[in-house]
Amino acid sequence: MRPLKQILLALASIAALAGAGDAVPTEADVAAVREFVAKNRAYTPAARAEATAAAARLSALLGDPIRFELEAARIAALSNNGHSALLPPQWASRHPRSPVHLGLFADGLYVIAAPPEHRALLGRRVTAINGQPWQLVRRIYARYQGGEQAFRDQWVTLFMETPALLVGAGFGTSPDHLRLTTQDARGRRHTVSILARLDPPHGEAATGLPMLLDAAAQMLPSEGRPLYLREPERPFRIAFPDGRDLAFVQLKATRGLGADVFLAETLAQLQARRPRDIVVDLRFNLGGDLNLARDFMRALPRIATGRVYAITSGRTFSAAISSLGYLRQAAGDRLVIVGEPIGDRLEFWAEGDLITLPGLGAAMLYAEERHNYMTGCPEEDCHGSIRRHPIRVQSLQPDLPAPLSFADFAAGRDPAMEAILADIDRDRPRLAYAPLLR
Repeated sequence: MRPLKQILLALASIAALAGAGDAVPTEADVAAVREFVAKNRAYTPAARAEATAAAARLSALLGDPIRFELEAARIAALSNNGHSALLPPQWASRHPRSPVHLGLFADGLYVIAAPPEHRALLGRRVTAINGQPWQLVRRIYARYQGGEQAFRDQWVTLFMETPALLVGAGFGTSPDHLRLTTQDARGRRHTVSILARLDPPHGEAATGLPMLLDAAAQMLPSEGRPLYLREPERPFRIAFPDGRDLAFVQLKATRGLGADVFLAETLAQLQARRPRDIVVDLRFNLGGDLNLARDFMRALPRIATGRVYAITSGRTFSAAISSLGYLRQAAGDRLVIVGEPIGDRLEFWAEGDLITLPGLGAAMLYAEERHNYMTGCPEEDCHGSIRRHPIRVQSLQPDLPAPLSFADFAAGRDPAMEAILADIDRDRPRLAYAPLLR
């Protein structure tokens, strides 16, 4: 989808700016937020009225950059639309952030990356942030990002790791230190103060697209990493694991980066080999161009002689959902969706543009065109590609739920692939599949 390409350009520019300590909002920022409200079509009439009133009061916050930024984020979140937001990935480029990084799993919040001086925290369960239960921080974050909980959870740890934002939201008093309370393997609790630092990501990392799990996977021995965490530098790959008549296709994006060449070459390989089952891993895919993978997805059910499986998560978003919709439409009941709920509803707004807040150096994304994957979206305000190539599906939620727990992650297990193999084996003779899981 067009917005993601614009996000990448904007975030790359933001990453090159000075830190937020030099950022001061001005009346130009107030005007930018008002422009966002006027252009963002995802608001209901009541939400638009509330957003308009809030934008009119923004000038009172010009002397408090953090509160101004959070209020701008709240105004965007009133539309309750995943594509309408003050973009959370740019926080890592503009605000000092804890070098101890957190991961949210089905069984709780854990430390998944830490510098040498805090290595003892690695793998510990987090119970509190700045003295407050992390669940409360997660709940309050919904004020600042709209859309589905599954999608918000992909970004909430950035919020949790940024002390200045936490202070602005009423959690803590120090904009430079994060207080984490953790629980070790013996159940003992420890509270540590962590100095935040401005360490802007560079290149592709500046977009916020790479999964933090890729870095966290360094805690696993290379021979113990499951298939989905191997070769993290590759956005697309195909594997034919030993012991199974199965193809594994991983798409971490649906955009650029040689995706068109990869999809064409992969389709040729699949047509030549005709595997019985095909797995398409979309769990890390935030989207891109919904037109790019449409024909690829439509072709898969004609190639597989058995089933097609799609792995999803809250990070399956935007054009990745479109791709999944085309796959469901083409495969029908032969598609089995596995994993965790996708990151958006079947009706949402997208295809907008970015507005920069010049004083803050932050960016807001608004949405102008409707997507409806239940009706085929015949309305005049629907995105043109969807009107020309409609999607009509009942649901894109998992047929086989397989949430990822920290225990599974740390053990090098992939519950989604385990669920797929168990489903295959219910009707077919069991074959050795250890190479597929590890």
